[in-house]
Formats: sequence, structure tokens, C-alpha cells
Amino acid sequence: QQCMHCVDPACVASCMFKALSKDANSGVVSWNPSRCVGCRYCEIVCPYRIPRFQWSGMNPRIVKCEFCKDRLAQRQSPACTSVCPTHAVIFGKRADLLREASARTKGNPHRYFEDRAFGEHEGGGTQVLYLSRISFQKLGLPKLSNESIPAHSLKWQKRIYTWMLAPTAAYAVLVGLLSKRWRHHEDHMQENEIDTGLRPQL
Repeated sequence: QQCMHCVDPACVASCMFKALSKDANSGVVSWNPSRCVGCRYCEIVCPYRIPRFQWSGMNPRIVKCEFCKDRLAQRQSPACTSVCPTHAVIFGKRADLLREASARTKGNPHRYFEDRAFGEHEGGGTQVLYLSRISFQKLGLPKLSNESIPAHSLKWQKRIYTWMLAPTAAYAVLVGLLSKRWRHHEDHMQENEIDTGLRPQL
């Protein structure tokens, strides 16, 4: 299973119970079992299919890589990066990793399928970056635009709200006009009742 932590994670944005959250300092996207209701919507919205629901067991969990956050809390690197003898998996700040990726691809132009790291821009950017000798799609990584899913959804929401603004304003004006005419009509009816003697004048 691939490891992925998005700059703007769809799983976090879509979870109505805030069971998934992103740490502002480390960037780790982690799962809180006390908030999760098991709806598995995070599985649906994730373009990388990272969150996985454990179907077996008495207490199913949503499982995903969390960068060994217990090790990070002790200022240690994740286990996978600390034991890799060839430094195929490394850990660090995103900007440093992008520079390292660029150095590797430019220093070995025939070694990699593309001279870039997957995740620099895809889906709004990811905090886990991939270099590959074969196409990223063959690795199971999706072909995405540079816009994150939450940003794309928010853009369409704004468009819908903008489209609804004009009809709503027109409806408010119409209601105001009708209310004004109705009040005028009631005042006119009261005057007629007084003039015809049907209603005593106070």
C-alpha cells in the first residue's frame, strides 16, 4: 500500500466528524478512532485510495501511514526511512525533498521515467513524493490536475452560490414589493370601511 499525505487532503475535508485531521507542524494526516463512525467516505474521496477500512475484527479501524508519529514526537525519523540502507526512502522537509528529487533526476537523466517527482503539483501537492523508473500510472498513482479536490469542490460551491445570488435577490425584491402593496391594500380597505360607515372611526 502506498503512503500519502496531501498538502490539502480530501479525506480531512470530507470527514464530517473530524475523525481525520492534519497536524499543522508535521503535516501528518492521522485518524482519531473516538470520532470515526465507520462511514468510509474517506475511502471514496481519496484519489490515492490510501485510507483502508479493516473489515475483519471486532473493532474495525481506518488504517493508513501516519509517518510513525510516535517516533516523530521523539524527534526520530519514520521507521522505514531509518532502516533503508540505500536511502531509497528518505524523510525531511518538503522543500528539501523536492531539491533532492531534482538533483537525483538531473544527475541520472536515464534512470527515471520522468525528470520530476510525483506529488510536487498533483492534486494540489503531496508531502510524500515519488521518483520512478516506470510511469507513475504503472505504480498505481493516478493522473490528476494540479488542483486539490477540496479546492475544486469549494470553487464549484462558490459558483453555485453566485448563481443563486441573483434569483435570491430578485425573490427578496419581489417579496418586498408584494408586502408593500399588501400593506397599501389593507390601508385602502380600512379607509373605505370608515368612509362607508361599516367601521366606526376612533
